[in-house]
Amino acid sequence: MNEKYLSNEHQENDLSQIKMTHTLLTVQNMRKTYGRSFVALDDFCCEIQTGVTGLLGPNGAGKTTFLRCLLGILPFENGTIHFKDFTLPQDLKKVQDFFGYQPETETRMLRTSAMSYVTHIGKIAGLPRKDALHRSFDVLHYVGLEEARYRDMNTFSSGMLQRVKLAAALVQDPLMLILDEPTAGMDPQGRQQMLSLIYDLGHNHDKNIIMSTHLLPDVEQTSDNVVVLSRGRTIKQGSLKSILTRKDDAISLIIRISGDHNKFGSLLVDQGFVVIINRDEIQCQLKTNDQENYKIIFKIAKKIGVDIRTMSPHRQTLEEVFLDLVDDDTKNTGG
Repeated sequence: MNEKYLSNEHQENDLSQIKMTHTLLTVQNMRKTYGRSFVALDDFCCEIQTGVTGLLGPNGAGKTTFLRCLLGILPFENGTIHFKDFTLPQDLKKVQDFFGYQPETETRMLRTSAMSYVTHIGKIAGLPRKDALHRSFDVLHYVGLEEARYRDMNTFSSGMLQRVKLAAALVQDPLMLILDEPTAGMDPQGRQQMLSLIYDLGHNHDKNIIMSTHLLPDVEQTSDNVVVLSRGRTIKQGSLKSILTRKDDAISLIIRISGDHNKFGSLLVDQGFVVIINRDEIQCQLKTNDQENYKIIFKIAKKIGVDIRTMSPHRQTLEEVFLDLVDDDTKNTGG
């Protein structure tokens, strides 16, 4: 395995490392049902860019189903996947070597060592035994399991097992990593170690990654792009930055004052502002970002003797955006 997998040190970001992104994978009108009635993917469409893409959605949204369809584990009834110069499902056998997969489910080979397991996965992927051994050694070192590589995996913690699965996904040096809930079952320290590895692979080692998760902080910490699923459909996709940027003229302000919070907030409501009063600050939603709104706020403060200490834009978190998107989707579909 290339020596790049022997180091977990992040490189310094500079202008020379800025990379242009492009579409690596396109999904069009995918439909997958279970039985006669349950629709897991409903005319599902998305574009996966180079870099790290967070596949985000509540449990049951269709994330795992999509990944298994992409990998050929599950058939799908309708739709196509375009990857490089290939079209799936027709060219499935030609593209499988491009993917490294970390499944959500635990490995069943717990009575073998991590080294034997990862080597076995490498051989299944088509590596000669000698190459599979060398690469297994390197990737287990990379994920921090070099001292435990000959121990039986039934002695491993949940976090260690997740790192073994990541090593197995890396062993063939794939073009794209498919990670399904990679931090599931991990304690806070182990989760942070896994997220650091994912970030490092995507941003310092040029790995293209699709990471399925329902944990929003995992996406915020690792991902360049986001695809949000609900009820088997894409309800939002784009760069993380664009997802967090409001597209309308509305703006939310965080106002910290000295004075009567309740009275100040009440007068703002009388002027048509949407207000949330917290213990030491007021969140005020403006319909438009124009100077007249600010004049009204300062006029009210002066009128009742309130001193405005700070006033700054409130930037939506990914959690707020996600909850709004899923809530809107539920209302629009009558769920």
